[in-house]
Amino acid sequence: MRIQVSANVIIRIELIATLLGVVACAPAVVTPLPQNVRRIAVLPPYQRAAAAERGSSADKYSVGLPNMTVGDVLAYQARLRLAEKGFEVLSPGAVKVATKDRAPTSPQMAAQILREANLDAAGLYIEVRRWEPTPNSRGLKADGVIVALDAVMIDPKTGAVLWQVHRPSRPVPVYGVVLTGQANVIVAETVMREIFQ
Repeated sequence: MRIQVSANVIIRIELIATLLGVVACAPAVVTPLPQNVRRIAVLPPYQRAAAAERGSSADKYSVGLPNMTVGDVLAYQARLRLAEKGFEVLSPGAVKVATKDRAPTSPQMAAQILREANLDAAGLYIEVRRWEPTPNSRGLKADGVIVALDAVMIDPKTGAVLWQVHRPSRPVPVYGVVLTGQANVIVAETVMREIFQ
């Protein structure tokens, strides 16, 4: 009788684990990009944890490339994917000059920056809620990254949200164990392809 109760408990635990695994692997719901937008300014992505750790010499969000952070790589990948979709994407230099190098920390702030910059382009605001490499046993390499982020396209005149994607916290595997910086680059490309499918 005691063995049967233990077997029932194990079966229930396995069932719950399976259901949670299915939910965690479900793709983000991605709506089609707006058809009435032709020009897009990709604003510097906001990373909550990176902002809290600024000034730290050991920036765990750097990707191992000269002066590039996860946000830089995400913005680069977003520009590539949007250009592939046929949008005219403003250069990062033009956006930097027009916005006076201000980086938004919310969609509302992004709308304000766009209004003040007088850019004739919709703005893409990306907020990284979680970016956590999953280290292998040695700790210097990663076999994936757990990512949660929001991408919001904003009308520069009204501040209205034209399009948005909420990517829940899910792991993005890296096939073959690589250095954490390399994993960040691979994962940034994977996530942006997923968002702009």
